[in-house]
Amino acid sequence: MNNTTFESLSTYQSHVARILQNSFKYNKLAHAYIFEGPKGTKRFDTAVFFAKALLCSSPDADHNPCGICHNCKRIDHDTHPNVFIVTRDGEQIKKKQMKDLINEFSKASVENGPRVYIIDEAERLNQESANTLLKTMEEPGADIYQIMVTDQINSLLKTIVSRAQVIHFKPIDKDLIQADLLKNKVPTLFAQAIPEYTNNYDEATQISKDQDLLDLITFVKDTFDSFANKSGSAILDFKEKKDTFIKDSTRVDFVLSMMILFQKDVMTYKLRHLDQIIFKDQEDIFKKLSTRMSQKWIEDILDMMLGLKLRLKYNINVQFAFDKLLLTLERGYYYGLSSRTNPI
Repeated sequence: MNNTTFESLSTYQSHVARILQNSFKYNKLAHAYIFEGPKGTKRFDTAVFFAKALLCSSPDADHNPCGICHNCKRIDHDTHPNVFIVTRDGEQIKKKQMKDLINEFSKASVENGPRVYIIDEAERLNQESANTLLKTMEEPGADIYQIMVTDQINSLLKTIVSRAQVIHFKPIDKDLIQADLLKNKVPTLFAQAIPEYTNNYDEATQISKDQDLLDLITFVKDTFDSFANKSGSAILDFKEKKDTFIKDSTRVDFVLSMMILFQKDVMTYKLRHLDQIIFKDQEDIFKKLSTRMSQKWIEDILDMMLGLKLRLKYNINVQFAFDKLLLTLERGYYYGLSSRTNPI
């Protein structure tokens, strides 16, 4: 978020941007904040942006950090002596980490200006570390600010929550995620698919850079294309690539989720809700498939896919399940055979 401004933050979290900017504008900053909301909603990025707004040498009239001064650059590179970021040590944030932080803040500051500490995944505070943190909140000291970032605010001590200003982060709209993926040159097929799988902005960005997962999207698109044009065999293609596709539960869930999205688009086209189609560039595929089979059969297949997705958590034979699903799809879309849509 090197070029973040309150205006750009407002695109994703308008309520958050308004609260923080007004706090700077009217000099009503709290000494403790809790940035609370689902993962991937720019909570941590906003905490870093807040630190830059506090320490920037040349903020503009709207209190936006310049992003290019010595302070801003050091914060971006995690080298500013007045900004401390606490992350979990193993599974927890431990008492020693909080004691070390307190000890650091008890010393004279190396540089003038506010000091900020950010606790990421604050729900990972154990009882001892939380009690230690609470002591720092009772007497925060001048020009010291703390931000706790969490997606489980109910896991924090009520006494900690009561001493902080809670700012809620909302899930980011999937259209915004898609627009950003396209802006970052992610091909349209992937930019359309990824936000349907997750509205976690960070996870969406990671998926867009994971070639193995992108190959799964391509495989599903090619599979439905082969059904539409009666070319090749999806079953044989799957057998050739199954070791890559089903080597872990994450990939299995991902490829099945993509198949569900494509099958939903077949149904959407069948119902003539063309404005709701996800993969708009693939409408020719959905047109062919939706006219070939009945609405009832398309619904049954969708139910089969959704049922399989729910059962992935159990110890099922994934290869057999996918073989049966692809066989059912191939028999239906190739030959119009719809008698076998039993649950997998």
